[in-house]
Amino acid sequence: MDYRQAVRFHEAAKAYGSILGLNSIRALLQELGDIWKELKAVHIAGTNGKGSVCCFLASALTGAGYLTGQFNSPAVFGLRDAYRINGVCISEEEYAGCMEAVAWACRRMTKRGMRHPTVFEVETALAFVWFYRRECEIVVLETGMGGSTDATNLITDPLCSVFTSIGIDHTAFLGNTLEEITAVKAGIIKKGRPVISTVQAPAAERMLKQYASLQNAPFSTAEQMKEIQIGQGTLGCVHPRLGRLTLSMAGSYQAENAALAAAVLFSLRTYGYSLTEDDIRKGLEAAVWPGRFECICKRPLFYIDGAHNPDAAARLKESLLAHFPDRRRIGIMGVLADKPYGELLEILLPLFEKIYTVTPKNPRALPTEALAAEIKKRGTPACVAQSVSEACEKALEQGRDDVITAFGSLFYLDEVKKEIKKKGGDIA
Repeated sequence: MDYRQAVRFHEAAKAYGSILGLNSIRALLQELGDIWKELKAVHIAGTNGKGSVCCFLASALTGAGYLTGQFNSPAVFGLRDAYRINGVCISEEEYAGCMEAVAWACRRMTKRGMRHPTVFEVETALAFVWFYRRECEIVVLETGMGGSTDATNLITDPLCSVFTSIGIDHTAFLGNTLEEITAVKAGIIKKGRPVISTVQAPAAERMLKQYASLQNAPFSTAEQMKEIQIGQGTLGCVHPRLGRLTLSMAGSYQAENAALAAAVLFSLRTYGYSLTEDDIRKGLEAAVWPGRFECICKRPLFYIDGAHNPDAAARLKESLLAHFPDRRRIGIMGVLADKPYGELLEILLPLFEKIYTVTPKNPRALPTEALAAEIKKRGTPACVAQSVSEACEKALEQGRDDVITAFGSLFYLDEVKKEIKKKGGDIA
């Protein structure tokens, strides 16, 4: 199987939908020799911040000399973006080789009358195959959606279970209340394994503690950063144990994510991982995660942020007001129709002088015309763009002295990044 064939197999697997549950992924990994049992994993669930926390962890572990696997979803900047070892994406050759093994395992399953694995189950299996073949010393593993029925949850003995901020999202699959959603995410808690959480809303914290108690799993809340200083694209903070830090990831919410990652890294020392305070400090400061309040152009200032739910929108608003309180702001927005985009609009529209709307390349996308109509109903000028290229061009023309921000769905941010690179400017 070459890379093009591997990509075709991946795309074909999308036809099998999204089915939660562990029976299929267990069968698939059994066909592959249950190689996941050889991996040491940190398992991360939550609503917002999972990718950033994974990035902080992987940066510090890699810097300390450990061969570190990292699996995130969804892939934002290309298919191979979801799989990294020591910060480097999987190569086309390795992707094809691992996908070939997964494809043969899928065929053996269907020959025995079992259902074909879903695309996320295929992606998860490929990640485990690659990490196993490369003999990773530790794996940073992000849940795809939820927790208890997520394909990544076949891991039965994680080094620790980690929870980023939990909010309302994926209600069609996880439930309509914070308690229901937290209960599903708490399914990654395993017997006797440490549970480390960021500061949660009271209802979410109560549920996590309850599930941890049922599993006799020690629960702790990460120490938070102090003296947070935000402005003009920089983020400084003070950690109770690490001292002063200057984070490359400048979103205001990254102080919270870095604090959680620090707590996890300190916990890993109890398993024999040699991580000095200097290793942790340098790893946190060096971490960079695309698509999360990322500056992609300096003149004019152009940021991208995958804020696609109310909590993420509130954090983007906080970051924009903290960094650029007196600058005019121009927006580019594209969303999926099944996301609570009305709530996003209520939170973010007051910040923007004008919004250019786009249709992300996703079958669930809300058409650009419909999004523009929703924005106009709320009293903010909106301009329909028929392509991401058109939206970027118009925003750059109008916003030469402003702060431009593309936000909403993660699924179109890669296209934005490529367009800005093509159109020139002082690329960040």
